[in-house]
Amino acid sequence: MNKNTLGPLAVVLIGVTAFGTMLAFSEQPTACPCDSSSSPNPWHPCLQNPCPFQTLTMSSYQINNPTNVTLNLMNPGNVAVALIAYYVKDSSGNQYANGNWSGPSIAPGAAISINILIDGTAFTFHAGMYYTVEIVTLHRYFTFTIS
Repeated sequence: MNKNTLGPLAVVLIGVTAFGTMLAFSEQPTACPCDSSSSPNPWHPCLQNPCPFQTLTMSSYQINNPTNVTLNLMNPGNVAVALIAYYVKDSSGNQYANGNWSGPSIAPGAAISINILIDGTAFTFHAGMYYTVEIVTLHRYFTFTIS
């Protein structure tokens, strides 16, 4: 190779390397999908951490009468939870469905009491019997057992 071409070739190689490095580090971190553990850019971590997570816990309940139960719920998650339907099943498999319920929205860290009403046609609530209450949100189902 001619020594007159080595100088310009080295300058071009160094310039391309410097430009590529600047491009790689000039990108900003990106938000990643919640079901992904890796960023599309290997130089930057995901911004969304932790991912929004809906959760509900039941602290207690009270059978008020044969067609009404109060559930005391808490949202320990990091996003609000909107309740949209509920289903109640007795130990024999009889079910009451309220699929068109305009339930409350529970803010993160908040605790509320909700009344679960059934019509009493399929079954009624009695102390000592087991019932499954399924609360439906926009993204998840939460199941609680009462007796």
